[in-house]
Amino acid sequence: MIPGMTGVQLGIFASVFGVGLGVAILLGYIRWRHWNQQLQSWEGFAKTRGWSFMARSGFMYSAGTMEMKGRHAGRSITVETEHRGHGKHFNIFTIVRHGLGNGFPREVTIRPETLGDTVLRLFGNKDEDVGDASLDNALDLRNVTPKARAFLLRAEMRQPLLNLARAFEHFAIQDGVLTVEVIAVPRTTVELYELLKPVRELSDAVRDTSGDTD
Repeated sequence: MIPGMTGVQLGIFASVFGVGLGVAILLGYIRWRHWNQQLQSWEGFAKTRGWSFMARSGFMYSAGTMEMKGRHAGRSITVETEHRGHGKHFNIFTIVRHGLGNGFPREVTIRPETLGDTVLRLFGNKDEDVGDASLDNALDLRNVTPKARAFLLRAEMRQPLLNLARAFEHFAIQDGVLTVEVIAVPRTTVELYELLKPVRELSDAVRDTSGDTD
């Protein structure tokens, strides 16, 4: 018996401790199931495409990280998870990086148009335009040279760029590399496929338009 505790108090303590332990074990099991499902999905997705896969488990399987590396349309692609923040502000991001090849104009920088950008337009502080209303409203464009403008206005490029802007709140194309960030981790192969679909569409459009794979 614990010194200073009556039998009744000891029984209550044991009950509370047992419930707490049971909850902890249940949460650990749920985390393990989720982590194992993600591992199998990511590893299987990578294997069917001939990509490499690496994972690091976190404490009690609660917050591990995963990484896939390979090539699509002849160009490097990386899909990985990353931890950011602490406490209530902790999030796990999935980050996609994909080189678009030498055929894509490296001088141009593209990001999604935000509400802040729209407000700045009202005060005369605006980004550059390519002359297509849909693209200009959806994208924040910088360093648009005549060569870049002609490339972006090609029929094959228009819809993939718009789809990218609709699919992701956070992305950037800079120095010929597309980077996408989402606050979520795909758990199934279907979710992975849907995450990468707009990326693949743009990559394929660049390849078909420029004929470049490096």
